[in-house]
Parts: sequence; C-alpha cells; structure tokens
Amino acid sequence: MGCGRRLRQPGSFLFPVLSCMALLWLAPPPSADAQFLSQGEPSSSSQLSGDRVKDRINRQKKGANITEWVRRLHNDRPETRLEAVKSLGDSKDPKAIEHILSATADVDIRVKVKAIEYLGNLRATDATPVLVQQLFLREVNPAVKRKVLIALGKIGDPRGAEPIMEFLKRNLDPLTKGTALFALREVGNDSVLAFLDSFSRAEPSPPLRRLAADAAEDIRHRLSPEFAPVVPTFIKQVELRSKAERGEQSQ
Repeated sequence: MGCGRRLRQPGSFLFPVLSCMALLWLAPPPSADAQFLSQGEPSSSSQLSGDRVKDRINRQKKGANITEWVRRLHNDRPETRLEAVKSLGDSKDPKAIEHILSATADVDIRVKVKAIEYLGNLRATDATPVLVQQLFLREVNPAVKRKVLIALGKIGDPRGAEPIMEFLKRNLDPLTKGTALFALREVGNDSVLAFLDSFSRAEPSPPLRRLAADAAEDIRHRLSPEFAPVVPTFIKQVELRSKAERGEQSQ
C-alpha cells in the first residue's frame, strides 16, 4: 500500500503540469501587432538619425559635388574613378559632360565603358566627335566599339552618320555590323539612304541585309511630313537651362 501511494504521487503531480503545457501549446500565438508592440516602435528621430548617418557615409564614399567627383576622376584606384563617373552621370548636370568625356580615355575598361554609357543615356551631343574617334582606334576592342555605337544611336546626332558609314566599310564581325546599322538608323537622315540601299543589296548576310533595309525604311518614315520628332531629353534640359540663365520664359 505504501508503495502504491508512492507510485500515485508522481502521477498526481504530472497531470496538472502536462495539462497546463497542453493549454499553452493549444493557445494561439500572439498577433503580429502584439509582437511589434512588445518590441517597441523605433522613433522617427532615430530613423532620421540613421538616414543622416547613411547620407554622410555616401558623401564620404562618393563625394558631395561635381568638384569632388572631378577630383576623384584622377584617383589611382579605378573603383574610385568608376564611382566618380557614376556620380557625375547621375547628377544629370550639363557641366558634368566634359568630365565624363575625359573618362572615356581612362585606362581601366570599366571606367571607360561606364563613361560611354552615360554619354549615350544623357544624349550628350557634345560627345559625338570624341566617340566617333573611338571607332577608328586600333587599340579599342570591338566590344567597346559596340558600346560606342549604342551610345551614338542614343544620342541621335546626325554628325555621327558619316563616320558610322565609313566604319561599316571595314572588315567587321556580324555583331558589330548589326550594332552599327542600328546606330545609323537612329542618327541617319536622307544622306544615308543611298548607302543603306546599296548595303541591303550587296551584303552577303541575309539578316544584315534585312537590318539595312529596315533602317532605310525607318529613316524614310522619320523624314515623312506626318512624323513628329521628339526632342531628346538632355538637349531639352540644356535649352531650358540656357533660357533660364538668359531670363527668358519657357514655352
């Protein structure tokens, strides 16, 4: 009997404990709102402080203005020069164009290509004479020349048409030829139609012949009276800035 009582005592103790554990297990978890409130909401002042710290770090890393970015273009580290090109390009300030242009001569191909890309994205017509020279430099590899052609196409400056036609007369790989035809379509006017028509007949590659014919058709459509040209964003920005400096009202 005594032994039985000793066996029953543990059972009588474990039952309420296990019951409580089961209730806790079956109870629904606290809501997300309750968890959030228990953790505490960060104050707006701490958020602002964090933003200021992040902004300060970015300024220390990338510079704060064009003067600082230009200085970083002459840094020994190519990563620093690359960041400087990005900062100049993202500023979309017309004054940055000449400095981005200088970066196209950088010895590091990453810096060089990024500068070329920004000149195209900004539709910087001032860059046309410098960019077309890259097409005829022996030390510039074909991949970089294709980047130049893409940039010239984005810029849309008709001054690029004649050099691109001369470039197409060289012994080029099909990919470079195709990129040049796309660029010529974007920059060309009636002066390139005869060249494209001739190219579309004489080129051995059927895809390239088709590209040349399509380019000629697009240019003819662009020259038609019903076509309304779109002023490039960057050029419009420069015009508005010039008007503001002269004190003129924008139309």
